[in-house]
Amino acid sequence: MSLIANSLHRFEEFELDPARRLLLRCGTPVSVSPKAFEVLSYLVANPGRVVTKEELLRAVWPDSFVEESNLQQYISGLRKALTDRASLIATVPGRGYQFTANVQVETPLSAALQMVPPTQKLQTMRESTHVVITETSTTQTPALPAPVRRPLLLRWLPWIAVALLAPAVYLGVRLMGAVPLRVSNYTQITRDGHAKFMGGTDGSRIYFTQEQPNRIAEVSVSGGAVAPIPVALQDPWVGDVSPDGSTLLVISNAGGHGPEDSLWRLQVLGGSLRRLANAVTATWSPDGQSIAYATVNGDICIMHSDGSDARRIASPGGYVKSLAWSPDGSVIRFSKEGILWEMASSGANLRPLLPGWEKSPTQWNGQWAQDGRFYFVSDGQIWSLDERRGFGKSLPAAPVQLTFGPTVWDWPVLSPNGKMIYASGRTNRGELVRFDQKSGLLQPFLVGISAEFVTFSRNGNSVAYVTYPEGVLWRANSDGSNPVQLTDPPVYPKSLRWSPDGKQILFVDRTAQGTDAIFTIPADGSAKPRPILPEDRQAETDPTWSPDGRKVVFSTSRNVGATSDSDLRILDLATGNLAPIPASEGMMVPRWSPDGLSIAAMTLDTMSMRVFSIATGRWAKLDTGPVAFPEWSHDGRYIYYVKWTDDRAVMRICAADGKRETVTDLKGARYTGFYSLWMGLEPADAPLLLRDVGSDDIYALTLERKQ
Repeated sequence: MSLIANSLHRFEEFELDPARRLLLRCGTPVSVSPKAFEVLSYLVANPGRVVTKEELLRAVWPDSFVEESNLQQYISGLRKALTDRASLIATVPGRGYQFTANVQVETPLSAALQMVPPTQKLQTMRESTHVVITETSTTQTPALPAPVRRPLLLRWLPWIAVALLAPAVYLGVRLMGAVPLRVSNYTQITRDGHAKFMGGTDGSRIYFTQEQPNRIAEVSVSGGAVAPIPVALQDPWVGDVSPDGSTLLVISNAGGHGPEDSLWRLQVLGGSLRRLANAVTATWSPDGQSIAYATVNGDICIMHSDGSDARRIASPGGYVKSLAWSPDGSVIRFSKEGILWEMASSGANLRPLLPGWEKSPTQWNGQWAQDGRFYFVSDGQIWSLDERRGFGKSLPAAPVQLTFGPTVWDWPVLSPNGKMIYASGRTNRGELVRFDQKSGLLQPFLVGISAEFVTFSRNGNSVAYVTYPEGVLWRANSDGSNPVQLTDPPVYPKSLRWSPDGKQILFVDRTAQGTDAIFTIPADGSAKPRPILPEDRQAETDPTWSPDGRKVVFSTSRNVGATSDSDLRILDLATGNLAPIPASEGMMVPRWSPDGLSIAAMTLDTMSMRVFSIATGRWAKLDTGPVAFPEWSHDGRYIYYVKWTDDRAVMRICAADGKRETVTDLKGARYTGFYSLWMGLEPADAPLLLRDVGSDDIYALTLERKQ
């Protein structure tokens, strides 16, 4: 369950406001961190029900590995925030947490108004708005002297000229606006390859945030050396540049007095700092006199440039980023959870910018040019939206794609004259590496191809892999020679497994309904992929063959997208019989042992493993610590895996006695892939990984009208 948007959730003397991300006690805000608020929100949305720790972790951190101890800290913090009502969050030993209070949901008038028919809503708005109408007076006025009458031709000549020129002017305006732009040239400005986040430009310098090391920096628009800008803030990043180029808006990820990030003014010359507010994103008004900013609670506020007279103008809620103010100051746009929104600069008329746009489901990082065109990023490419008006009617307001190809673009910044876009361009590429035990180093494997999910046939003569980022499945000789392509986009195979007889390859992909499913494809490419369970509508992931090739074990979820009810199942390929593994609820990523006697699997909290004995039907615990991408060694003695914490490493644990050891340290190394990290084993049990060798630099994109 989830909270009802735009509603208050009351319990005891508390109110939970999901739209504003506020916890109130008797009307007074209670300070809780953003993640603690999400934990509390999930519990409040499920009152009286026991919510397992695994379910909470997956709900609040769906794409991250988080230790259970972190969750316990958030629960402890919430109990302190609830003071003498700490018993509202009860611990159910061995299971999870239960929210014990009765929750009442109160829908505010603004939300109820959304359900009123449009005609009735319009009448309601009319009745609540004062309208002043100026009528023509019928009072007679004194007669004025009669004007001197000019010849008829002279009197009509100006109107004739307008009538003759109007079509030409109209046509010119329409043609100038209707001709779309294109990118005619790409010029690389930086060349260090480090990840960058654009801030803005004054026309001669580009200001940005650079990772590794994390710092604010500047570079000339014509290229050259990158110069760091010293700033006495922790984890700073530049948000915007003032219209006169003198001042930067800087967000500090750890400089606030509370759980939110803090917003600062930084003078380019002299480096003086001034704290303005708590904010996660900010932008200057076109005249440089005001600043719009968003808080961690999803409120949008405006204040004077010195930080005074701050006032909230809207509360869209959610994660707000990339605020942008229109050149005439009348409109503010922003990205909220991957969708572009807009509103008047007063906060009125809040609405999605591109409702029903089917070209792409996500849009973010919008920027305006002085001529009124709006530029934004969607799925890694830059788009232009021309909403300027010509004579008679508005021009078509359909986004036009400006960039194409494998480069992933982000953070477009417009030059003052609107003829150039400065943006970060990222090239996704990996290098397949193998850990060499003799040298203790990770060295290129299969000539360092950009590929992952590597799996070998049982006889070791063939290899299958998926290229990154293209997502194409290939089969080749074990040395990489004679590659044969097996799939085409939009199929994107993951979690490859070669059958023991070498004739088939299992993989996971998304169905047209958006559910993970397991497919099989002939290793010789003689047929298209087909699902192993065509009628199954549940999520299927992480398949592994039985050593005799007659069965497949995998993890599944009874509800699409859910993970708290995951379990393991075995499919008999000959009979089609599908049977659950006893007591496998809450388990995932099953791996059949080479001798066929055991199945190892991860727990949902990714903090340990269990080994199921097929003979006894019982599970035994393996104390791995943080675990990801487990793989049996070919002799069945060890399970290799990735320790995914800050001190990242490839580990292995002995299946017999539970003794674990470090294979190779991965701390500080950069890795990439579909899941950002992947590990496999080659026939000699040497770990394989995909090292990140992509680049991220700033480019100047020249704009011109299409001919």
